[in-house]
Amino acid sequence: MTLNGARPMETDYDAFVIGTGVAGSSLAYKLRKAGMKVAIADKDRFGGICAFHGCTPKKILSGAANIVDSGTRMKGKGPECSSTLDWASVVKFKDELVNSLTAPKENAFKKAGIDTYHAEVSFHDRNTLLVGDRLISSKYILLAVGSTSRAIDIPGSDHLTTSDEFLDLEELPENIIFAGGGYISLEFAHIAARTGARVTVIHRGENILKTFDPDLVKMLVKASERAGIRIITGEELRVIRKKNDVLELVTFDKKKGEELTYECDMVVHGLGRVPAIDGLEPEKGEVDIEHGGIAVNEYLQSRSNPSVYAAGDCIIPGPALTPTASLQANVIASNILKENKHTADYSGIASAAFTIPTLAGVGLLEKDATEEHEVLFNDLSNNYSARRTGLGTFASKIIIEKDTGKIVGAHVIGPDAEDIINLFALAIKTGLTSEQVREAMYAYPTSSYDVRYMLR
Repeated sequence: MTLNGARPMETDYDAFVIGTGVAGSSLAYKLRKAGMKVAIADKDRFGGICAFHGCTPKKILSGAANIVDSGTRMKGKGPECSSTLDWASVVKFKDELVNSLTAPKENAFKKAGIDTYHAEVSFHDRNTLLVGDRLISSKYILLAVGSTSRAIDIPGSDHLTTSDEFLDLEELPENIIFAGGGYISLEFAHIAARTGARVTVIHRGENILKTFDPDLVKMLVKASERAGIRIITGEELRVIRKKNDVLELVTFDKKKGEELTYECDMVVHGLGRVPAIDGLEPEKGEVDIEHGGIAVNEYLQSRSNPSVYAAGDCIIPGPALTPTASLQANVIASNILKENKHTADYSGIASAAFTIPTLAGVGLLEKDATEEHEVLFNDLSNNYSARRTGLGTFASKIIIEKDTGKIVGAHVIGPDAEDIINLFALAIKTGLTSEQVREAMYAYPTSSYDVRYMLR
């Protein structure tokens, strides 16, 4: 078979995986271990979004920002360190660490007997892919192509700096506006503020970080403002234009009904991400698209082509989180190896915004609670865990079923919130009661020990 001068088809596979992130890698290994002939491809470096422009580099930068912030908070109390983050140095360290973790990835695939391809991949027909200049057929085609920054339809959108580009900047400008009020903007704003940059977050809605508890978000807003971060809500982006050496950002204030203009050195795109399916040509594979993503059934199988499965950020169901992608990969592998019997359970998946302080949540939000639930709110800002590092913000909101005592929701802001929330995720997943969690024998003094105070 040839196509526009492409070489004849050389290889057939049991499974061809497109994307080398968490979902794609997990799928490739599981299916290869089961004895299938497997290949994996990526148009970029092997490792996926999370490895190079997502969770891993972000946590490295936020960790460094936390160290600097801790030194600032503890000034005069013993520790003496720089009050600002050296951006160039931490980005260099980030690159070295990320590359050390991801460089061996391709060799690991090969060692496992998985064929690897560095190429653009698109559909040729239902079971055939164009991989670079080759036509390759596969019994199963597994899509794990991740996401990309959403296209913004305003004049001057080409002046936006994407989150991927932000993480690779060699220098950070002095005056930065983050457009959007989600994870990306808030996390990056907190990092940038610790470099000494003037930082503004502009969000079109009234509430930032909508997936988190609004009362704890308000506490984060106050902490952000204390760090010098200006948060503006209710303003929609209209125009970005270059004027001399600065950018002018024009917004529309929905309350005042007027346009406002801001000057800055950079506008960072935090306005959402969409499935990265451009160039995949799914229509040639008879793969239906819905709301911009791969349309799948409960088994994560394409609704229109049973040879195709999809996982991670390129599909619509399920939160766009790394643990979700891993869960979906396990479900798909089981359905391929044991026929379609397994579905993804998205309950009890914890999430965290790595701001300073960290904000985290899992399970039911208070707005979704009913009279059958009890809501326990505790402001723990005066507790030892918060005071010993001068953090100043520590609170929790736990939601419990009245009749069973089971924990069904937990929301935390403060020291080690990203780890504390995992205890509650385990409690929700296993059906533990508030009493069982409260009476566990935790090491003391630790932030986890404060779970006992959260349940009183």
